[in-house]
Formats: sequence, structure tokens, C-alpha cells
Amino acid sequence: MIYKDQDLVTPTRSPKPISQVAENVTIIGADEIEAINAHTLTDVLLHVTGVQVDNRGGPGSATNVLIQGSDPTNVQVTIDGVSLNNLASNFAEIGSFPVQLIERIEIIKGPASSAWGSSLGGIINIITKSPDPDRQFGGTASAAIGERTTADLRTDFSGTVGSLGYYIYGGGITSDGLTPNTPFDGGNLYAKLQWQAAKQARLQLSVYYDKGARGDSQAPDLAFGETNERLFVTPSLSYDLTDELNLDISGRVVKKRTSQFLDQVSSSVELDRTSTDDLNLGGSIKLNWRKGPSNLLAGFDYDNGTLESNDILNGKQKQEKWAFFVNDTLSLWDFSLTPGVRYDHTSTNGDFVSPSVGLTYTLFEKTILRGYVARGFNTPPLADTFGDGIFLLANPNLKPEEVWSYSAGVETGAARYLWIKATAFLHDIHDVITLGQTAEYYVNSGSQRRQGVEAELKTVPLFHTSLMTGYTFIDIKDLTTGQVITGLPRYTWDMGIDYDNPEILRGALRGHYIWWNADASNSARYSAMIWDLNLSRKFVDRDGMTVEAFFSAHNLFNGSQYLLGVFPNPGRWFEGGLRFKF
Repeated sequence: MIYKDQDLVTPTRSPKPISQVAENVTIIGADEIEAINAHTLTDVLLHVTGVQVDNRGGPGSATNVLIQGSDPTNVQVTIDGVSLNNLASNFAEIGSFPVQLIERIEIIKGPASSAWGSSLGGIINIITKSPDPDRQFGGTASAAIGERTTADLRTDFSGTVGSLGYYIYGGGITSDGLTPNTPFDGGNLYAKLQWQAAKQARLQLSVYYDKGARGDSQAPDLAFGETNERLFVTPSLSYDLTDELNLDISGRVVKKRTSQFLDQVSSSVELDRTSTDDLNLGGSIKLNWRKGPSNLLAGFDYDNGTLESNDILNGKQKQEKWAFFVNDTLSLWDFSLTPGVRYDHTSTNGDFVSPSVGLTYTLFEKTILRGYVARGFNTPPLADTFGDGIFLLANPNLKPEEVWSYSAGVETGAARYLWIKATAFLHDIHDVITLGQTAEYYVNSGSQRRQGVEAELKTVPLFHTSLMTGYTFIDIKDLTTGQVITGLPRYTWDMGIDYDNPEILRGALRGHYIWWNADASNSARYSAMIWDLNLSRKFVDRDGMTVEAFFSAHNLFNGSQYLLGVFPNPGRWFEGGLRFKF
């Protein structure tokens, strides 16, 4: 909400107040995540207006995430600015990503290419927790147990000793599967160390590791499964050259490994097995000058990726990327103007220039008008560019998909008890990547238009209770034929009630609904809104320690809402647990 004018880093990659952000953004904080007893990033995104989630099971299951009806491969997901998307398909594995380590999530709905490069649909940036500067040691431990042997165990520790700060997290999820043949077993570790080497210099090292295995098939006599393993190592230096000028240098080493299999159960015959190894080495340099009305940022990104896979031409392909970008936020009176431009080069798919300009105007004390125009793109996945010749032929001439995006909105907290936000958007997409007429390789063909509106309303707490609702309408058409494209969300609803009385109970009721506009061949069902009820109560709160019991009833009314008949959503299920803070 704009009357909580917190700083965001994702729009321009330099901290600035949300009242100066022209893009359509949503922020989810750690308190909101805890209130819904979320397990993974999937659980959090389910309830974000303008974001649609194709969830294919319980905790840890595979998930596709769309922003305003975009293709899932057009959504960039990052952890502190480092991409989770893989090189082969540009898919971001969010179904197993834990939430305990998240401080907040910043979502830009629409292209963010002038700052981040390939992100035609939008960006979901996970900001991780930092060391607690106010004490030497503290943390949280929690355990949740649910149906079908579903369990979520996690703990974290944080503190600062002298000039050294630390945050350490570890956890894991296991389940026999809340729908048939969808078990999951995975664990993750995260550590962030910060050293204030001098008044003007801070060094940081972040390490994230996870590993998991899941089943993902409900087709008769077929067993499909996969294993995923990821390692992120991110060192960085932040140095204040002057009071107005800051230099930030960061590196990244990202390694991902995925193995998939398809077996026939009755005959024990292996039908298919693939494996991919994805290694990326890179870094960024940013120079940020803040003085008077200007917040100027100039930067350089470099990434060198290597993909090894038995589904890729010659079994191995490389992709080198580099980019220069610059943007500024100029604040004058009640206006802020944000021009930006980025030049991207790829060794595989050519170059792209992404300009953008945004404007905000403070109409009243708590009312902001926003307008934004941007050109964005999405780099073709390497699997599309370098088919192996068995299933798909290579097409090294693929170009990036391109979008021109326009949005305008208003956000206000001027009404005594209400916060309201409304945004209209239009995305014209060209050089869309589709299978060619012979279905032998991918080509750039056709154009699409995604346009619509978002509206959100929240009440301020009254008698410890607040209400919220969100609605999104999306019209997605093929500009060549003029026909509405099926299998993509047409409209969505998000609704909720929060109750927070520290003396009695904390509760969060959430409902979400997606009209998928699916073709009959999908065997989809989406006649019901899915409701989740989350309750928690503190039993101990003294001497710096709290003990809290929590309970969740998922899919409270046992509704059906899914895009594909082979992936029905879980029915009603329950879980409960304890949370200790010290």
C-alpha cells in the first residue's frame, strides 16, 4: 500500500519508494507468507492478483506460473536478482522453492526488460532475509504434519557478532502425494554472510542449495518422474565511493541438474529418459548516483551458460550474454519520471534494445497515478534453438519474442477505510515462437495481443478484521486470425479475510479462482473457487520466546479447479504444526 512507502529494488535495480514506481507491482512480505502457512513459492503466488498458477499437486509439485496470461517461459524468476530459469526451456522451478528464507517478493507485471533483459511476461524477484543486526543469536523452528504423510520441517538462525552478520536456513518437505503418483521428497539449505569491512564497504556471500525428487503422472500405466538439484553461489561487494555514489560488484555461479524418466508400469519398460546439466558463470557491475532529484543507475551484466543434454544438438551448447543498461528516476514536485534503456547481446539469438519510460503523479496525499510504456523481449530457450534432430530440428535463426507494453493505473488510500488499486494493460507481442507448419522445428510466427484490467481492494483492520478482493480480466487474441486463444486464463478472482488479534487468534481465509477458457480436449474443470483456511494461536510469549500452534484446511469445500484432466487439483486436506521463535 502506498501509505506504507517502502523502498523497492526490482523496478530499476536501485532502491526507491513505491510511490516513484511507474510499473504495475505487487509486494508480498514475510508476515503475509507466514499468515497463510505457506510451504513453497507456489502457495504464495496462488493469491496474487494478476498472477495465475497452474498447480499440479500438493507441496513440492510441479507448477507453471503466468503473469497476466503470459506463457510460463516468459516469466523471469530470480533470487536476489539471480535467475532461477533454466537454459533448456526457460522454465523456473518454483514448486519446491522454500518460503522461510524470504523477506519479501517483488513482482513486476509486464515486461521488465529495460532493467533485467529477457522477461517479456514479467519478473518475480525473491528478496532473501538478511542477518538480524540487533542481536547475536535468534531464530525460528517449525514442524507441520499433514495427510498422506506430508511433512514440512524447517529452521533458521540469524544474528550479528561484531562486524559479521549471518543468516542460515535449512528445511525439507516430504509427501506421499495428495493426488495419485505425485510423491515429493526434497531438502534445501541457504546461508548469507555479511561483513562490514569498513564504514563504506560491505562484503556478502550467499549460498543456496536444494535437491528434490517428484512423481508427476496420473495417466494410466505410465510413471513419470524427475529429480532436480540446484546450487547458487553469489559473492558481492558494495562500496560507497562518495556520499552520493555507490559501486556494487557481484558474481554468480549457478549449477542446475535435472533428470526425467517415463516408464510403462505394466511392462517395466523405460520409454524415455533425459538429463540436463546447466552451468552459468556471470556477474554484474552497478554504479548508482543519488543526488537531489536524481537516482541514476548504470550497469553491466555478463553470463556465460553451458547446457549439456541428450535432447540438445551435439549434446552440448553454449550461450554467452552481456548487456549494458542505464535508468534514472527524476523526482520533481509531485511527479517522478523514470526513463531507461538496455542493450542485450546473445551469442545464439542476436541483439535487442529495450527502452522504457514511466511517470507517476501524486494527485493527493495518498493517491498515485501511474503510466508506463516499455519494449521487452524473451530470449528463445536453447531447446527451441538447438533441437536434437530426433524430436525437433534445430533452428539457429530464431529471434527473440518482442512486446510493446502499455499500462496506466491509480492507487489510493484516500478513503478512510479502503485501499484501492486499478490498472489497465495492453501487451502487443510479435515474433511469437510456435511450432512451424510441419511441426518439425520452432519458428517466429504470428502476433498476439494481451489486454485487460486488474482491480484490487483492501480494507484497513477494523475490530482486528480486514477484507480483500482482486479481479483480473484478460483478453488474449491472435492478431492474425482475430480469434481468442484458448487454454489461457480469461478472468481470475482472489478473495480473503484476515483476522489478527494477538490475544485470541490469527486467521487467514483465502479463495482463488481461474477461468481457464480451456479447449474441450483438455478435460479441464474449474467450476469452483478454492478456499484455504489458516489459523494460528500463540500459547507462549515471554522472555524473547514464542510458541505458536497452527492449522490449515486446504480446499475447504473440496472443489475442482484445474487446466488439464491428467493433473486434477488435490481435494480437501488438513495439516497442523508448531512454530517456535527465540
